[in-house]
Amino acid sequence: MMSPACSVAIRYLQALARQDWDEVAACLAGGVLRRGPFGDDFEGDEDYLSFLKRTMLSLPGYKMDIDRVTGLHDGRAMVELRETVHMEAGPLVTHECLVFEVGPEGLLEEISVYIRQAPEA
Repeated sequence: MMSPACSVAIRYLQALARQDWDEVAACLAGGVLRRGPFGDDFEGDEDYLSFLKRTMLSLPGYKMDIDRVTGLHDGRAMVELRETVHMEAGPLVTHECLVFEVGPEGLLEEISVYIRQAPEA
């Protein structure tokens, strides 16, 4: 059986990949905190949704593959995934790990994004 934290994390990610903004919003607590990999943090569902919409619309041929979902014992979930964007030079694949913290209402209160960086050429 999947934990509630895992369920809402997957629901959120699948809605994000479809760009189903109503469903994305339904997964977020009003005061959600998104901790970005480059210090690009957002607080509050409206600011975060605005950021997501701007970002997703600028990614040609976007695709997300969820590789592993792990429920943590403290109401959190960890999701390992790959995002692919089609660039002129070919597909760009980014490996990421997201940690989701779920509040008592079953909504995402905090999302932390970690990206695996390619080695220097």
